[in-house]
Amino acid sequence: MSNNFYIQLGKKIFHLRKSQKLSREKFAEIAGINDYYLGEIERGEKKASIDILLKISKTLGIKIHELLNLE
Repeated sequence: MSNNFYIQLGKKIFHLRKSQKLSREKFAEIAGINDYYLGEIERGEKKASIDILLKISKTLGIKIHELLNLE
C-alpha cells in the first residue's frame, strides 16, 4: 500500500476521534495504545498493525472495514 493510503487513514482516524471530542491521550488510554504512537498513525508516519487498527475501530465504535474504507 502506498504512503498516501496511510496518510488518508491517519486523517480519517484523527477526524473520527475529534468528532467524538476525545483528546489523543484519552482516546489512546481507552483503546489501550500509546498516545505518541497514535499521533504517529494519525500523521501517517507509522503503519498500524491489524491488532492496533482493531483497537482503534472498536474505540471509535465502527467495524474495521468501515475504518479502512477511504472512498
